[in-house]
Amino acid sequence: MRRFAWLILSIGLTAGVVGCGDSDTSGTGGSSGTATVSGITYSAALDGESTVLPGAIVSVVGGASTTSGADGTFSLEAPVGTTTFLTTASNAWGALETADVPAEGENEAEPEVIPDALVATIGAALMETIDPGKGIVAVEFNDEVADGGESADLGSNYGFAFVFDADGNPEIGNQLAAGADAIVFFVNVDITSNVMPSASAAGGGACPLDFPSVMFPSQAEVFTFVDVTCP
Repeated sequence: MRRFAWLILSIGLTAGVVGCGDSDTSGTGGSSGTATVSGITYSAALDGESTVLPGAIVSVVGGASTTSGADGTFSLEAPVGTTTFLTTASNAWGALETADVPAEGENEAEPEVIPDALVATIGAALMETIDPGKGIVAVEFNDEVADGGESADLGSNYGFAFVFDADGNPEIGNQLAAGADAIVFFVNVDITSNVMPSASAAGGGACPLDFPSVMFPSQAEVFTFVDVTCP
């Protein structure tokens, strides 16, 4: 399942390697060696129907990279365990995602980028300007539907935050509404090596990061995804 379905229709949470929800790769990693990660790259679309994207660059941060072929397919070697992937393409915002790569590898990965025009549409709906020279950080909770009252924050500067209401409409704020999609977006985040994300449950208790040892950077024209799990 690709991440960007929320942009026009609704949010679907994912678990797994670079946007693929078919494999359970939760955990803390720590294994050694490499494994093959392969799949298809996509571009989000206004109608919610993503299209196959040739020419996208899929990279292991600090490691191998490859370019998707004419049919969108790609394959590269990635370290087994906790690994961060960056997917980029021309005229689009990239996606920075962290996952646990299993020793047997992953062959159904679906990394996805979001076109500049689609980001501009989001900004227009919120009546806000989204700066491509800064980043966007998305804090995703483990529940697909919010109880209401969950919130997130960053330890770095950003312009504004938004969430979706129960009807799927974007609204300014960093607290989830009951029945809404469980994700908070921080926009125009200053470029930094670690945005220091945090999240809280509806009752006020902390929601730990799924990958607490990972530093989550903000990069220009990139969505940085941070997964959290509430007790």
